[in-house]
Amino acid sequence: MSWRTALEAHRVELLAATGLLCLYLALMNGHLITIDGLVMWRQALSLTYHQSFAFVPPIWWGDVITTSSRGLGASLEYVPGLLALPWLSGQVPVPPASTYDLKLLYGDVLYVVAGAPVWAAITAVTAYLVFLTARVLGTSRHHALWAMAFFAIGSPAFAASRGDTPQPLVAFSWALCVYACLKYRESGRGRWLRVSAIGLLYGVLTRPLEGSMILPGVLVLLWPVWRRNRAIAGGQIAGWVIGVVATLLVNQARFGSPLEFGYGGSVAWSTPLWVGLPGALVSPGRGVLWEFPAIILSGIGTAALWRTGKRPEALALAGVPAVLLLEACQYFDWVGGWDWGFRFFQPALPLVAVLAGVGIPSLPKRLASWLPAALLAGGIIWNVPAVSTDVLAGYGAAYADPASNWRLDAYPPIGAWRFVNHIMPRSGSDSAGFDNVWFRASVRLGRATLIPFVILLAAALALARQALVADRRVAPQGGR
Repeated sequence: MSWRTALEAHRVELLAATGLLCLYLALMNGHLITIDGLVMWRQALSLTYHQSFAFVPPIWWGDVITTSSRGLGASLEYVPGLLALPWLSGQVPVPPASTYDLKLLYGDVLYVVAGAPVWAAITAVTAYLVFLTARVLGTSRHHALWAMAFFAIGSPAFAASRGDTPQPLVAFSWALCVYACLKYRESGRGRWLRVSAIGLLYGVLTRPLEGSMILPGVLVLLWPVWRRNRAIAGGQIAGWVIGVVATLLVNQARFGSPLEFGYGGSVAWSTPLWVGLPGALVSPGRGVLWEFPAIILSGIGTAALWRTGKRPEALALAGVPAVLLLEACQYFDWVGGWDWGFRFFQPALPLVAVLAGVGIPSLPKRLASWLPAALLAGGIIWNVPAVSTDVLAGYGAAYADPASNWRLDAYPPIGAWRFVNHIMPRSGSDSAGFDNVWFRASVRLGRATLIPFVILLAAALALARQALVADRRVAPQGGR
């Protein structure tokens, strides 16, 4: 098959994924949000430009920080962009001593160009993997597009495309592993086993615990083949082991001990399940059912896979997210600080979205005509404030504890707008305006910076329309 034929065969999903990338780039905020994101970014800078795990110079945020305590994979994603743009390294803010400086978050020009777009690209590629995975499971092209939309604009992945925390990268690793395993079972080509092992390795490098959780899912998916050839399972376990060993070596280089992860003794899983689980599911501020309404279709999708004999697929795609949910809601800080939604569940979003798409054909005809659209609309409504306002303006601080997340105004479409005072930002660090990189750039460069915003939005809409039209054309040919 020529590359032109291959492109035409995947025209619908490529148009959709490219449109999503344009949308994410249009709505990019262009600044760091969390201390996690700041240290991950600074680690990438120190590795790329100084070949050192030690920050040059150290940063101060409540205390002196000399290196990152976050997974190395979350910093390595920035390295290609930094290697391509060394001439912008002088635009990185120099941190003052013993002073909180918002320039570290809002004033980094290099992050605008080489950092923020990475998250947009990761989310768009993960959405593409959601589509491909749904197709490999036998879902029609049309319903695979629904799965893609559920993930890309109807779940917190949309908001995370503007973020700086590592969970979206773990989500990508999970999606890559699942897709690669399914492709191996379909084609028997060994390269897919290598892709899955690389996904495992990178997931562990990014978040050792959550990155490891996909390993049982991988082994379940490959069970029909590795029970006859143990080397297949051995290769996947080897990928995981390499990730663990690399993480321990990085710990040694950073902290002087392989078992020191930089979190100190504060980390614990001490939240009672009867406290964390209801909060993670139904609280207005962190509830998954509020932020990702289409999750209710995932149960139907799991049952559909089970009924059709795809039991390893059902166990892996539903079981791993369930384990993550139970683990995350018992974490001592399950709320996750200043953020939108239940951040610690983000790695599971691609798998849940696939199941939701698989579940649509099992709906009664009357429900199928309106329910998926209604659930998608609910997710989009949740995301509107999350992709247009700055969580640092006040929403993050107001709902950073478990009790406050049970208030109705913790639901972002209700509570986030009270922290917005104007549309156009009045300074580079103004958090009370429209939180958008193109709008923020207008403070220094004038209103001409809004032109890329308009072009990218128009391109996103045009590509989405082309994808839908192409999908309708495929239907009469039996490809739907």
